[in-house]
Amino acid sequence: MSFSSTTAELIRKTGLSDSTLYRLRKEGVLRPGRDYRANGYGTKQPKLAWDPEAVDKTLTLRSKRVLA
Repeated sequence: MSFSSTTAELIRKTGLSDSTLYRLRKEGVLRPGRDYRANGYGTKQPKLAWDPEAVDKTLTLRSKRVLA
């Protein structure tokens, strides 16, 4: 796992909006430890580091399930 992308970088790479990423996190589609990790534990709004490959894989699998 390579948590190498900031939220802004992930938005540019995927074309998703910040609000869509937030919704997918709240719905449990994007999960901590697999798709992202929080930097700054204990802070009110920690910065998130994303694994773009994991996010892409998660969203691809989700799309296949929705279309099936």
